[in-house]
Amino acid sequence: MLKIYNPGDIAGPFGHYDHGVEAVNVSRLLHVSGQVGTDPDGSVPDEVEAQIERVWLNIEAVLADADMSTANIVRTITYMLDRSAVPLLGAARLRHLGADHKAASSTIVVAGLVRPEWKVEIDAVAVA
Repeated sequence: MLKIYNPGDIAGPFGHYDHGVEAVNVSRLLHVSGQVGTDPDGSVPDEVEAQIERVWLNIEAVLADADMSTANIVRTITYMLDRSAVPLLGAARLRHLGADHKAASSTIVVAGLVRPEWKVEIDAVAVA
């Protein structure tokens, strides 16, 4: 279903992602809106690591509602406030996607998100 592209004539991926992901013979395309670190009760943890974990749990909940899993993700875009949290982001991505699934990815450091307590937002595209 997914064809991966990491051409040998460009620098390899800098983290747990692939340069290109082609969805072949798919019948469903799901765009997951940007998920933030808000718990189901509406609270937001202070720590960026806890917010990153909650973001992935929220993405997984949307995927499950669509009868999909993180294995169906072909692309993510991450917006984060603090560049120093990139290793935490990478570790969570590896944990939730698994070592054998990477997906295409962009990470952007921004000055702020819609609510001041949010420190990270991730949107995703999944196929089935």
